[in-house]
Amino acid sequence: MDSLYVKLFVVALLGGTGVMGKTNVFDRKMLDYIYNSTYDRSHIIANWTGWGNSSSTSDPCLDKWHGIACVEEGSVHYVSEINLPSHELFSLPEDIQGMKYLTTLIVSENDIKRSGFPMGVFAMQTLEHLDISNMYVLNLTLPTKLEMPKLRDFYGSRSRINGLFPISWDTPNLENLVLNDNELIGYLPSDLGKSINLKQLFLQNNKLYRNFPPEYGNLHQLVNLSLVQSFQSQYRGLCSSIPSTWETMFSLEYISICTFGHLPDYIGNSWQQLREFIIVGGEYVGNISESLCNLNLLERLDFSYCQFIGEIPGCIFSIPNLVYLDLSHNDLSGPIPDAIGNAKNLERLSLASNRLNGSLPKSIGQLSSLTSISLEDNSLIGEIPSEFDALRSNGHSLTVYLSYNMISSIGSGLEQFFTYIYGEYNGNPFQCPLPTYVRSATCSMCNTGAKHNSCEECVSAGCGWCSYGPNCVEGTHQGPDNRYTCPEDYWSFQTCRQG
Repeated sequence: MDSLYVKLFVVALLGGTGVMGKTNVFDRKMLDYIYNSTYDRSHIIANWTGWGNSSSTSDPCLDKWHGIACVEEGSVHYVSEINLPSHELFSLPEDIQGMKYLTTLIVSENDIKRSGFPMGVFAMQTLEHLDISNMYVLNLTLPTKLEMPKLRDFYGSRSRINGLFPISWDTPNLENLVLNDNELIGYLPSDLGKSINLKQLFLQNNKLYRNFPPEYGNLHQLVNLSLVQSFQSQYRGLCSSIPSTWETMFSLEYISICTFGHLPDYIGNSWQQLREFIIVGGEYVGNISESLCNLNLLERLDFSYCQFIGEIPGCIFSIPNLVYLDLSHNDLSGPIPDAIGNAKNLERLSLASNRLNGSLPKSIGQLSSLTSISLEDNSLIGEIPSEFDALRSNGHSLTVYLSYNMISSIGSGLEQFFTYIYGEYNGNPFQCPLPTYVRSATCSMCNTGAKHNSCEECVSAGCGWCSYGPNCVEGTHQGPDNRYTCPEDYWSFQTCRQG
């Protein structure tokens, strides 16, 4: 009899459950609160296996309630995981910090507001995985200092998280920090450079500013980095030169940033794992570095709107895995390299809105994987080569944009190409008459017959000679009617220029 009293006394001490092995009372209380903080459970009740049953026969840990995992300590079970995304929750218990074995809290895509989110979550010393993403009404401000020594994953994108970005980060085990598409302001703290296990850092589309911290060079395991701020808010303050210390980011596979100055020469040699390199809204001084050609794993290169000058390095097209290349809206000049034909895996190419000149390379016809090519708004001359017809055999749809250049003729054998390939060719001074199968372009009545071949034959009322091309196009003494058809220095009207 005495031994029975002893056993009951011991059980009473073990979490206060009264029955050996059951979930401790405090954790059970927190789960009951969560269940009662749910909108309209009628249509999702089937997914809440075990929940809502206060009977002593139903236990969160022993009966494996939906979304709950537990650990056992001294014959008492403690809740270690709460995984309840998309469960129409509107509140979490204020005392949730007291769940001393909780390592995982996933409550993404719920309807929790600021008033229903306990700030004690950010002081939980046991928490390893926190997901509060896609909660559009959360409207939460983070603490200025985070001390979460075991935190590995913090997902909070698209949850209207606002206020100052935390300045102090005591998160030595942090691997994934994903807080993109929020309303955070402030600057990137150098403290994050101490989280040397960081693999993903997504902070794009906030309102952050100032420079890139040199201390992030300590993030040798960083794989994905995205820091571009929102264009919609016209807030592009987080834009600076790439620090020299970032040379040691050896694991980078994806980077999307706003930056300016010169691209460091070390990129081609140190970022050998890079697969996507995106610069948005940069302001560069100088040429595109040939060192980028050493990035043999590169699949996507987007340097649009970056003010690069000079010629396109031909070796870019020898990067074996390149599938996407966008160098549009820069100040690039010179001819398109013949080496473009080496890019056998290239699917999308845009060199639009530069100052590229010369003829269209015949080797473009060798791009067997191409689905889109944009070369509009340049100074390309001559004909659309017959070799373009080979693009029809790619086995997939293709779009071709060649508008607003100085192209004047159509190569032979392209009837099927123009019939089955979608293209835009307007704004070019094509010779008249155009083949009937060319429907998306018009020809210049001045650029007909002998007028196309001779300035003396060309210059007349309404027609002027462009020695770059050459072409005979509509215009006046002030220049061509269409500014795309001739550079000012090459224009002759009424009198042919000498030399």
